[in-house]
Amino acid sequence: MTVTTYGEHAENAARALNVLIRHDLIPVDEDAVDQLLHCREAVVDALRQRLYDVGQDDWFPPPDHLPARKPKLVLTGLDEKLASLVDNIAFALPKLALDERRSSADYLTRASGDPAVESWRAAAIELLSASHALSAAEEQPWRSDPGAGWWVMRDVAVALEAVLVLDSRLEEIGLLAEHQRPAYAMGLDEKRMVLSQAARVATWNATSAIAEEATPRVTQAVPSRLVRPVSMVSAPTDLAVAQQRLAGFLRPLSANDVFYFEKPEITADCARQIVASQLYLCRTFAKAAGESSKTTVFVSFFDERAEILESLQPQISHLADIKNLQEPNTLRFWQQSELTTAVGRMERQRVPMTLQPTNMIELAKATHGVTRNLGRALRRELLRTNSNLVDAHPRHREGPVRVGRRSRLEATLGDLVNMSAPTEPATRFSNPMQRAALRQSLELTPSSTSRTPTPFPAARSATYDAPAL
Repeated sequence: MTVTTYGEHAENAARALNVLIRHDLIPVDEDAVDQLLHCREAVVDALRQRLYDVGQDDWFPPPDHLPARKPKLVLTGLDEKLASLVDNIAFALPKLALDERRSSADYLTRASGDPAVESWRAAAIELLSASHALSAAEEQPWRSDPGAGWWVMRDVAVALEAVLVLDSRLEEIGLLAEHQRPAYAMGLDEKRMVLSQAARVATWNATSAIAEEATPRVTQAVPSRLVRPVSMVSAPTDLAVAQQRLAGFLRPLSANDVFYFEKPEITADCARQIVASQLYLCRTFAKAAGESSKTTVFVSFFDERAEILESLQPQISHLADIKNLQEPNTLRFWQQSELTTAVGRMERQRVPMTLQPTNMIELAKATHGVTRNLGRALRRELLRTNSNLVDAHPRHREGPVRVGRRSRLEATLGDLVNMSAPTEPATRFSNPMQRAALRQSLELTPSSTSRTPTPFPAARSATYDAPAL
């Protein structure tokens, strides 16, 4: 199943708004006008919902038509106030009375023969879908990371300015005369100035485009490829899920865990198998990441882990178990074998390993979980008092010895555990063409109700000290 991302919805909405900006068309038919006004209402609701999702508009949805705050525009420290001002502008947009509003299914599902109404309907559907993708996403970094939050605020500011321009055209012919609206201090030109500056500041500070790949959390039955308790791999997109499952199997238990029984948690054979297999997988994943310009940023991520695993492999080659105990969790063997076998099969069959940025970031996160949990489990087993692992290298004349703290092996495992998780946004190279085109159209579209300004200083009355001629 393919789920459309926030970025795709935002691009489609910008395309529809751009058509409305460039083609000043307003329907005459009464039914078409009614559908247009309800679609506009959905556009406003979607933008206010998005402000709510980035921490603004805390009272959404309002229980009643509350009086709007009346900020006076002060240029000093304007950039620090932009988020609140954008919220105020969105709240002050004209709204239909509650008793006049209808279900969205009545006006969004019915196609219209009027091009203007159809563009409004497309904008409403896409903006609502984009806001839903943010609201229902499993992870929402734009609520805490300013770099990701500004990316969303830029889209809101540009779309709001487009709505203001379109509203000014609807106001001219009285289509918004019966809408409810609170008294507001700023005029149309001041609002547009604030929103354009907000979009500019957002462009400067939007350091993460992770919101572009946001999708609503999908709840569905366990797919057929997942045979519990081991995740089967039949395509490259299954690798992240399988790695996540392996990371869960490798998570070391602590004294607070219910199933903790103070017995060895990993055997020497299991450690060697997983290190060798993950080294092979990391090299394969690095090669796959280099196949696309959108994922090349992850090549160094996998290469760094492969370098540490390559250094770790000879250091554990002579690890031995004091007692020949059974591996406490044989699911690790099965899951790792499934991963290695599947990747080898895909390479032999020349299956393309190219992954989309969303899938690659999930694979990187899962691989980080595997290597970190492997390092934690092995390091804990080596250093605890009743460890079952010893170093049986032939160079030790007195026989196998315990692995001590500050040894080379302990330091290498510490490096593996302390490697940072992937933080590079999946869509760093995102190119929102339609939103850029909409912003350019707004820069070339003056407000229809504004008076043409003069570029010269205001005229001052002339005074003459000399006597008149």
